Amino acid sequence: MIQFLHRIEEMADDSGFLGLVDPHAYRSFVDEDWTLETLFGRFRSEMQRKTLLLWGTGGEDEWRIDVSATALDPALPVVRQAVGPITVTGGELVVVNYETVTMSAQFEDCAVDADKDMYRSGIELPNGDYVCTVSQLTDPTVDRVHDGPDFHLHLAAGRVPHWVDVAWFEL
Repeated sequence: MIQFLHRIEEMADDSGFLGLVDPHAYRSFVDEDWTLETLFGRFRSEMQRKTLLLWGTGGEDEWRIDVSATALDPALPVVRQAVGPITVTGGELVVVNYETVTMSAQFEDCAVDADKDMYRSGIELPNGDYVCTVSQLTDPTVDRVHDGPDFHLHLAAGRVPHWVDVAWFEL
């Protein structure tokens, strides 16, 4: 595995969700009149296909996110953590917010990676299967206790069972 650290300084989150997606394999369009149930059905389907990981953030904010091939710094506090699979098919993954995935679900001509240049959220990786450990390092309901990222996404080659639902969220 190549070594890398990719920092997203500020990703807007107006709905309380972030995700990691393979923009080359993710089937984004649902319907112009999608419902929450059909949208989350698509999310579950894409998580089974290992093209998407989506998690609740616990609040709306501007998040700092590190994506890395190295494990989390043990000095940083972990509020919560989830491990899931993601497959790279086109040489990259993209960190996304809920607004991006809902726009691409509603409009066929709106790509799920439409905001990657604005947020600098595209990560180049060799094609293959990866295990992603999503660590939330800040609790949005309390004052910040460190200067590090809000989220750390650790990517390592490997396989784990697919997610069956959005992490840290109940519909």
